[in-house]
Amino acid sequence: MSEVDFILTNQTEFLKFLKSKFRMIHNSNVFFRDFHYGIMEFLREHGIKKKYQSAELIAQDAGKAFEQNGIFKKIDYQTWMLNYPDFTLPRVQKKTA
Repeated sequence: MSEVDFILTNQTEFLKFLKSKFRMIHNSNVFFRDFHYGIMEFLREHGIKKKYQSAELIAQDAGKAFEQNGIFKKIDYQTWMLNYPDFTLPRVQKKTA
């Protein structure tokens, strides 16, 4: 199983892991470098050590897969918008005086 397949197979766990490391809110920006470092750390925690450049290639492929699955919406070459309703912040009701 490739590292990209490992991430996609464990997608929910991976996204929760990223959320624990970075600010991940539904409709917020996800930056490539944060995604890249998140992948390196996630793989390392699962006993898979990757060097910087190979992890960058994995991040590119995983990012494309997340785009195809509708989880990421591309903004520019290094930024996506997160489309993951499970990470929506709870609504806060304003109290009336």
